[in-house]
Amino acid sequence: MMRIAGVVVLYNPPINVLPNINSYRNQVDTLFVVDNSEEQDKELIQHICSLDHVTYIWNGENLGIAQALNLGAALAMEHGYSYLLTMDQDSTSSPNIIEEYCSVLSNSSFKNIGALAPYHHYTNYERPMESEKMREVFTTITSGSLINLEVFKQVGPFIEKLFIDYVDFEYCLRLQIHGFKIIQLNNVFLYHQLGAIESRKILFRRVAVYHYPPVRVYYKFRNRLYVAVKYFIHYPFWSMQEFITAVNELVKILFFEKNKYKTCKMAFLGLVHCAVNRFGKLSLVAEKRC
Repeated sequence: MMRIAGVVVLYNPPINVLPNINSYRNQVDTLFVVDNSEEQDKELIQHICSLDHVTYIWNGENLGIAQALNLGAALAMEHGYSYLLTMDQDSTSSPNIIEEYCSVLSNSSFKNIGALAPYHHYTNYERPMESEKMREVFTTITSGSLINLEVFKQVGPFIEKLFIDYVDFEYCLRLQIHGFKIIQLNNVFLYHQLGAIESRKILFRRVAVYHYPPVRVYYKFRNRLYVAVKYFIHYPFWSMQEFITAVNELVKILFFEKNKYKTCKMAFLGLVHCAVNRFGKLSLVAEKRC
């Protein structure tokens, strides 16, 4: 019998986090809710704490998604769980996600599975459906993934100095270096929103513009460079694609962002901080200077 825990990371959560949590809460044996908010919404937290199968942990400050995921994994292993479902606060799962995951783990022809992932359905960005029931993927995002905790012990925890962004991609690349696979199931769905995305046109080509806040752009550029350089020898093609993506994103910022100057400065600051090995949470002083 597989024992499965879940962890969801909160940061200033809206009230609609409750139906999101309820979509998967009863599919796992225990759900660890790790709250990175500086201040608690006491009414909302009372609702969350009243739910069955839920353990609530408040960090008292924003310690980053990697620390929260590692805390959830540590608690799950401490209580004897074999797998951990990792969720974002804005995600809703299909009602069969754990059932399908367990079926694959029991019967799959795939060996050395390090993580399972769902098909990601973005409410504000249309993606083509995939024909095959499951396939091996190179990377996947945190939300909706099922992590094998025995494998987690072998490959090590999420890198906390990244704080947010590319935490999941780095873990996926590390899994594969250690010989483990990531399998995506296309018959289970995770529903969430992808930033403030919109479709725009550059010359004759349609592109996706994300409109991330400047501080988020900082983390994306800093951590993308770190992960791409770290794994360049193992995965040069993937790393080169990430470098090209960074250039494309700068072009889209210059064409379409309203706050071009600050967003570009934050992107450049992220690259500089990566080069001088400055990681962790961006200080408010540094952010205000930009």
